[in-house]
Amino acid sequence: MLTANWFFVLAGVVCAAGPIIIHLLNRRRYRVVQWAAMDFLREAMQRNRRILQLRDILLLCLRTLAVLLFGLALARPGCTLRQETFDDQQPLHAIILIDNSLSMGYESLEGSLLAKAKDRARQLIDKIPAGSKFSIIPTCGSGAAISRDPYAAPDDALEALDKVEIVDRSTSLQQAATEARRAGESFPELSQRIVLISDQQRLNWPKSADALREFPPMQVVDVGPADWENTWISDLRIQDGLADTETPTTIVATVQHRGAAPRRDLQVTLTMGDTVLGERTITVEPAPGGKEVQFEVVFNSLSEIPRPDKPLFVPLKAALAPDRLAADDERFLAAPIVAALPVVFVDQYGEANEDPIQGLVGETRPLRKLLAPKTARVNAPRQLVKVRHITLDVLTTDILADARLVVVAGIADPGSTVSLLREYVGQGGQLVIAAGGNFDPAAWNTAAWLDGAGILPLPLAAEPIGEVPEVAGANLQVFHLAFDSLQGEDYFELASTSEAELRDLYGAPFFFKSVQIDASPETRAATLEAEIKRLDEELTWLAAARERREELAVKEGQGTLTETERQALIDDAAKLRELRPQWLTWAAAADFGTAADEPLPTDSASRARALDLLARKNDPRILASFELAGRPPYLVSRRIGLGEVIFSASGLASSWNTLATTPAVVMYDRILRSMTQATLPRRNFPALEKFTLPLPTEDPNQTVLLARPGQKEATEPLDIGAISTDQRGVPIVGLYQRGVYRVVGLRVAPMSAAGDMPEKPLWEVPLVVGGDAEESDLAPLSRERFDEWAAGGANLLWIGPTDDISLAGVAILGQNSWWWLALVVLALLLLEMTTLAWPAFRPEPPVGSAISPAISPVSGS
Repeated sequence: MLTANWFFVLAGVVCAAGPIIIHLLNRRRYRVVQWAAMDFLREAMQRNRRILQLRDILLLCLRTLAVLLFGLALARPGCTLRQETFDDQQPLHAIILIDNSLSMGYESLEGSLLAKAKDRARQLIDKIPAGSKFSIIPTCGSGAAISRDPYAAPDDALEALDKVEIVDRSTSLQQAATEARRAGESFPELSQRIVLISDQQRLNWPKSADALREFPPMQVVDVGPADWENTWISDLRIQDGLADTETPTTIVATVQHRGAAPRRDLQVTLTMGDTVLGERTITVEPAPGGKEVQFEVVFNSLSEIPRPDKPLFVPLKAALAPDRLAADDERFLAAPIVAALPVVFVDQYGEANEDPIQGLVGETRPLRKLLAPKTARVNAPRQLVKVRHITLDVLTTDILADARLVVVAGIADPGSTVSLLREYVGQGGQLVIAAGGNFDPAAWNTAAWLDGAGILPLPLAAEPIGEVPEVAGANLQVFHLAFDSLQGEDYFELASTSEAELRDLYGAPFFFKSVQIDASPETRAATLEAEIKRLDEELTWLAAARERREELAVKEGQGTLTETERQALIDDAAKLRELRPQWLTWAAAADFGTAADEPLPTDSASRARALDLLARKNDPRILASFELAGRPPYLVSRRIGLGEVIFSASGLASSWNTLATTPAVVMYDRILRSMTQATLPRRNFPALEKFTLPLPTEDPNQTVLLARPGQKEATEPLDIGAISTDQRGVPIVGLYQRGVYRVVGLRVAPMSAAGDMPEKPLWEVPLVVGGDAEESDLAPLSRERFDEWAAGGANLLWIGPTDDISLAGVAILGQNSWWWLALVVLALLLLEMTTLAWPAFRPEPPVGSAISPAISPVSGS
């Protein structure tokens, strides 16, 4: 098969048509004029005309062939042949993919799996013929400077190979295949040998063989251990999402084990810095799910006290006794410690009119008791939340400006507050709406649905399900939650609680009345379509306004801005405030509050896909349903802007159900704490290539330094730059290792020396990085499964631990043909010049000699 860059071939063919077209046009550019005197010259020109025609045809052929061969030379053609033997005279392009995922740190007597992979790669590099190219690609990325461009010298390739290090990520074979294709495009004229050296972890392979058929020819070299066993910490979390300094906090570490036998007398330790917070000794079985280990901690001895506007993030570490894969024997968590976060509760009575003795109990009372329980220190300044209990008529921007969460329950009609709450949620606020009390679904649907532009996740039906006991009497209808609808949601899972116990827990409440939520496919499709249209209009206007602002900013700088253009800027700013209100005081410090809207693609198909993807992120999600015909929803959530709304179809404290009198009400504690946590700055991350951290302060004289895991001092400087119109931040790259990264801001005087740094930081932010827990499951892909895939059309070859990597395969001959084609082009150009110059070297005939026979009769007469 002929291989070439066909773009250059096509360009050569097109350009080669140029001389032909010019030749044809030149034949028609003269207008024939009959002139009697020219008849005497016609006979004399017959012989010269034939010579000129032959010369023109020769020049046409030379020029056309030169242009065509020049395009072919640029295409670097070659002949692809299938050969089974290795030819050490033919240069190759060796594309070596090194699996540097976490599992490759597994230790054996021969060293780590990564060390074995590097040895196999070195053996391959030593066998590659002279003149070859080498691509060294760590499949999970690397913090070291490894070029993606091919290396020309084996020593450079070996140096790059030595730089490959373990990172806390998982390998994807599809991503590796993409990287191999991209590397092969650098030298298409060379035969490629793609080799992936990995432990063949089952996790990294696709679920089916269909994706493998699209892979380029590849050898997969197995360096996995013959026998393996591993224990790791798969998760570390606060059970309720948030912690305060007044009440005990439950920290849950999940330990998993794979192997032939259980691991006994395993010690699990929880530490905060150098302080041991707890130790547990456990036995963990080699079973899915692992074992949860709980620690009760009171954060009452912190060096700094959290404030309502400044939560603290305390790095915690859970660790095991080391095994052969030591990197996953510890996991970190930046635990959020909060105090007096403002939470607004809106119900039918508010604080002024609520009187439990007289039976005037607001619908939000059970949730207020969950988040702010009455303790001996009821007015303690460091409690979890600061409750604001009001009625709907006093709800204003000032009350919501610093609120992290709003709960509205038992309200008959939201009225004009819908737009205010929509602005609040759009900026990142969290909203819970619950029925109960005098809730009127028809009034709510009219005022708060607005075809998806309101604050309801989905529209409501006017008629409810069931009636409260005092109305239903003997016709009382009792229904329960569908337990299977709760599974898979973190809100409903509790540490160290079996499925049977959870089933009993959530089966305890009786429900008598509920609002009907319209979650039909037609309604959801219409909601999605309306959201796509809204996003299209909004993002289109934002892009146009951004271009207009940049254009008019230039004119303003030049002093040529007209009054009409100035008014256009003012109008744009007003509409931008309407689309993107910014009155939440804490939203500017949250990471999501600094993200700019990405411009949409220009072509219609890509634009439609991008809009569909954005709209589906805001698609309503059913969290829980009732055990009734049609499975009517109980809890529905929906993202609006940067925040979230959760709607509860039944009440919280009224006779709509018995939820508040059962332990199942704990689900709302999990929901409210998780929603509140979502308003805090993000401090826990997977391993990633880059993250931009907004600066906590805007001090112009500050410098920012970074300390990576294991470093005691922050010494790596970070560049400060603008990340939005009114926010600066620092980019942090190469977060590939698990552990705690500390970002430190220091105030430096403008005239201070470079090494003169203050002792006390201006601020310090911990960032915790942890990889995918599934990466620690070392179960390999079986050889039998691989052979099935290969037989099904996958172009892959398995290389066992004792097998040699083969260099035989497809060969590309004529790799230097472009050089000979260039010589031919040069020869053609020389021949053309010689043809053009030839008449100058011919002897000129005497003037008049060519025509004297023709004119002699005339002169004789």
